[in-house]
Amino acid sequence: MRHFQYSFVLAFVAICAIFVNLAFRLRITSQWRAFLKVDAAILVIYLSWDAWAIHKKNWRFDSHQILNTTLWGGLPVEEVLFFIIVPLMTILTYLALNKIVTRLKNGGSR
Repeated sequence: MRHFQYSFVLAFVAICAIFVNLAFRLRITSQWRAFLKVDAAILVIYLSWDAWAIHKKNWRFDSHQILNTTLWGGLPVEEVLFFIIVPLMTILTYLALNKIVTRLKNGGSR
């Protein structure tokens, strides 16, 4: 069960992202292309850095807490998902907070 710890955290964050999207009616699906373009840059930069750090033995992932399914450069699949899910949740949080602030400025009306 320990092998799923990183996956469980990612699943929790993904479920929160879905909830925030639905609860605040953010309609993020209309902007998937823009998100994917920006996230592709994030993936290239940070996954390259991760792979380099793993190769240099400056960084490692606890094999007892991951699924041990690795991709390019020895990166666990959970790490790739992290750099997709967390930026998405960050954007959704920003959009939700922006919507709340806008409502408050408008006197609480929708």
